[in-house]
Amino acid sequence: MTALIVILVIFSLITASVATTIVVLMLRTRSKQRLQSKTILTEGTSAQAVINSIRQTNVQVDDQPEVLLDLTVTQQDGKVVHALVKAVIQIVNIPAFQKGSVIEVKYMTIDNEQKFAVVGSYMP
Repeated sequence: MTALIVILVIFSLITASVATTIVVLMLRTRSKQRLQSKTILTEGTSAQAVINSIRQTNVQVDDQPEVLLDLTVTQQDGKVVHALVKAVIQIVNIPAFQKGSVIEVKYMTIDNEQKFAVVGSYMP
């Protein structure tokens, strides 16, 4: 009986440790993504993008929905690229983010990959 209790306690501690580690890693990743978006918005190059589709994710930040935007971006040099961008959009601004709408984005190359951020997205 004592061995069973010890096993349950050890299992509970391991489970709690794993869960805590996962939460910390997720928060660290979100923080890095938010910092990267802020950097792109302050230092990036402006471009126009057409929204091909918008889909809400299961995430909310300060009661504002996160969305996945499928965009066709026309860069300043005329190059047209496809981009999928997650952004938190204030609920009152959702009407401006519908299929076919033209929005402003900023982009920059980070780690040899072009990254995009939506101008006017919610940054907590």
